Amino acid sequence: MDTIKSKYIVGLLAVAALTTACSEKMPTVNQENCTQANIQKIEDSKVREDFSDQCFDFRIEQGKEKASSLLEQGQDKAEELYDDSADAIEDGADAVGDAWDDSVDAVEDGADAAADEIDDATK
Repeated sequence: MDTIKSKYIVGLLAVAALTTACSEKMPTVNQENCTQANIQKIEDSKVREDFSDQCFDFRIEQGKEKASSLLEQGQDKAEELYDDSADAIEDGADAVGDAWDDSVDAVEDGADAAADEIDDATK
């Protein structure tokens, strides 16, 4: 009985060792290996399925990283445009203030000139 049991265990171990040794090695998960064509080249269906799942997760992570990068770039651009528009508004306000000051000075100069003419005429 012990001999049958030990032969059975040795047989199972041999089958496990042979199937493990014959099973296909999973490729490295990267952009090049995760193409549909390369995934289809994997003959072992279990390895192909596991590898395909890992490639899916890899692509999801790449998408998240790209989305995060685009969001950051968008935020930077929005901040830059906001700063530019704030500068433009400030420049416009300065120009309006300068124009106001110039018009006030012109009115004052005109009033002074008119007063001088009146003074000259009445002397």
